[in-house]
Amino acid sequence: MNILEFIRKNSLLVLIVIVGVGAGLVMMDYSGKASAFSRNYYIEVDNTGYDYPEVSALGENGKEYLASLLQATRRLLDQFDTNGDERFDEQEAAALTAWQQAHPEVGESFARLNSIYADWSFGAAQDNADNIAITRLMLRAEAKALGLAPSEAQIDAYLRDLPAFRTLKGEFNTALYQRLTGYRNGISNRVQEENFRSVVADIIIWEALQAIVSKEVHFNSQAELERINASAQSISGRTALIPTDKVPAPAEPTEEELQTYWEANKALYKSPERRIISVYTLTPDQESNMENLSYTADTIMENLSAAQGQGLDKLLADTADNAEHQPFTYKGEDGSTHVTYPLSTQEELLNLLKENVNFEGAETPLARVAFSETAGAPTPQSYEQALASGSVDKLSNIKQIRGFYTTMDDKQLKLIRIEAVEAPEVLPFEAARERALVDFRAQREAEAVDTFAQKLGEEMKNALAEKGLDAAFALATQAGATIAPYGPTRIADPTQELPDGVRVSDLMSTPSGKLAPTARPEGGIRFTSVERRTVEDSPAISAGKLMYTLPRENAQLRYDMMKEWLSSAYKRFNVNLSQHVRTRGSDN
Repeated sequence: MNILEFIRKNSLLVLIVIVGVGAGLVMMDYSGKASAFSRNYYIEVDNTGYDYPEVSALGENGKEYLASLLQATRRLLDQFDTNGDERFDEQEAAALTAWQQAHPEVGESFARLNSIYADWSFGAAQDNADNIAITRLMLRAEAKALGLAPSEAQIDAYLRDLPAFRTLKGEFNTALYQRLTGYRNGISNRVQEENFRSVVADIIIWEALQAIVSKEVHFNSQAELERINASAQSISGRTALIPTDKVPAPAEPTEEELQTYWEANKALYKSPERRIISVYTLTPDQESNMENLSYTADTIMENLSAAQGQGLDKLLADTADNAEHQPFTYKGEDGSTHVTYPLSTQEELLNLLKENVNFEGAETPLARVAFSETAGAPTPQSYEQALASGSVDKLSNIKQIRGFYTTMDDKQLKLIRIEAVEAPEVLPFEAARERALVDFRAQREAEAVDTFAQKLGEEMKNALAEKGLDAAFALATQAGATIAPYGPTRIADPTQELPDGVRVSDLMSTPSGKLAPTARPEGGIRFTSVERRTVEDSPAISAGKLMYTLPRENAQLRYDMMKEWLSSAYKRFNVNLSQHVRTRGSDN
């Protein structure tokens, strides 16, 4: 009995299980995964295969509960927003600062949980939930090898010590625990509680491994405090902005120069790629739904792959008539099985094909999906010949097939077959002339601005060395610059704006009384000086650095080291990803 037969014959039982599990069991939508189901394994860790639902539950539960713990920790601080206006006034901020200094463990815990969330999301898969699942399975394999699996009592003790589960009075937050574990109407949800506690157990294993991997590694306190102070400094100075239209225009290129430029860059001037594509549409019947139809689509793709991409129309007909599969329609009102669009560029196809689909988690025009990779399709000439002789299907191969994608209204599945591809060709000089002229002019103008900026910058540095900053900025004024003061700007505060185009690293590395590296914001040249530096330092701030900032950065350092463990664990535990796992750098 396959899974669909089981669901149909035991629908009441399945409904009871789903209602009982509630939020503790993550029900995944297969429609956004294309062919995301493997009958053997979705991923394999330590020679054990795990199917897609198992991986989804591990990954999504890991994301959900880590996010909930982070949110609960942050809400401890929100309680100081006594008037509920979602910002801290002076009095509220003072109370919050005093409490943070008295409870540095809250900031440390938030930093640890945030690092765990980031590190568990690190991995080979595009989907962070997949990476979290893989990490949790590797943690369990390592715990088994080292004897690190925590007991129920250890999990209880960890939760009692976790700041997220403390109220401001220091009591255990029973209401939060009940909410996360599905406690309703005096009855606990066993499955949801097990899911939550399994995530906490994996966090404990992670921290135990982190202690082994990083041991007592930490920053040199004095050196790190100096770096923190440098980041916390405020900087003031002057800035001069010269619009690029003040730079003398370069000479117009001659025809000979333009042709020489085209010869050196002609690979940039090609005709646009054009494609012929066919779109197949699967629509669930009233007795079916998108989730179940996605299982059927996976079966179609597996069979189509085995047939090397041939016999698609017959395969759809056979599957639609097979009672073992979810009922669906795939024919238009005129009886056609698909729509074929003529040889078109991507822009032309966007005008012909208006539908949007779920592509890698984002709403994307179906026409862009059809151009998202190069397929092993024949030339338009070969396709037209096969079409005339009725042998298009024999010309097809599996590389021409793009997987199923759900429409944004979630009512249909779309499959694309790329029938033919006309590759771009280098345009002759006459056809590329106007585009090349525009690019060559832009290149010359940029070179003229660079030369102007370099020359003026040297003159300003010489004037500064001889007569000071006033003399240097006088030269900028003569060149057409607008002079303005800036600051004091606190470098570590992302809400404070720097002069456009100026980087924090430039100001931090520039000695006082000197010019920072020349910046090139859009449409201008900017010269900026550093004239005054201040560091706010009070007993309260110094205490905060020692009790909050430095421990947080030490925790981040140790957790970053766990990425090395993650990288090695992939090999040690023989992690294998099925062909259905989207990996980083791929678009399958």
